[in-house]
Amino acid sequence: MLIAGAQDRIAEARGAMERQQVARQGELVGKAISIVDNLRVSLDHSKGGELAGNLGDLYDYMQRRLVEANATSDPAILAEVHGLLGTVREGWEAIPAEFRHSAT
Repeated sequence: MLIAGAQDRIAEARGAMERQQVARQGELVGKAISIVDNLRVSLDHSKGGELAGNLGDLYDYMQRRLVEANATSDPAILAEVHGLLGTVREGWEAIPAEFRHSAT
């Protein structure tokens, strides 16, 4: 699942941040941004309507926050985005499996 991958990269980036491995931090944050972008562009606005629009806005916010976290080396921002992704993941997992494909 893409969300889990983004959360993993964020957790790894936080570790790199704590070890002051700036290049590795940037690489991992970049991967997380790319994954969140894939989530954003995969939204079907014709089927998802307002929900897809709101998720798109949330994914955009997450990307901007990840850029800020990388620029400022702020682990609290990484934790924020990790938590937001967790909330989205919980919502997705609450959808019955037979409806998940039509929800994207």
